[in-house]
Amino acid sequence: FVQRTLSVNNLGLSSRSAFSSSVANSLSPSLHSMALSPSLEQVGYFSGSFSSFPQDPVTARAIEDLPFLSPKLHNPSMRTEDARLRTFHSWPLTFLSPTDLAKAGLYYLGTADKVACFTCGGQLCNWEPKDNAVSEHRRHYPNCPFVENLIRDQHSFNVS
Repeated sequence: FVQRTLSVNNLGLSSRSAFSSSVANSLSPSLHSMALSPSLEQVGYFSGSFSSFPQDPVTARAIEDLPFLSPKLHNPSMRTEDARLRTFHSWPLTFLSPTDLAKAGLYYLGTADKVACFTCGGQLCNWEPKDNAVSEHRRHYPNCPFVENLIRDQHSFNVS
């Protein structure tokens, strides 16, 4: 709820008021004495708790309000494909490309053929020659935000 301080004088009179006239009258006298055309220094925002607002109250919490835009990462240090690719220096398998695994959001854990997703933390191992990194990630962890985003992107490129 954001209320411009200029309308404080009318809070008790407005049919759309958020406050009764007694609440409006209990506000600071300096708010009642403001001119109708205040200078830029006098214009501000009023909140029910009398706390200040961020510079842009509409967008300041956009990412917090839309968690799918910024999922909680299991391992934030592996968020780039390059960082994930660097973990495969001792990758034992020749039939499954480290590049394909990194593109699927996976990084090497350093033992056997075990990899993990940097977003959901899901782990995969015991790879077989015909396995596809993205397909296996999606099959075992269908609710992973990284996989969901990959699938959404693939569909947008395939639309004709």
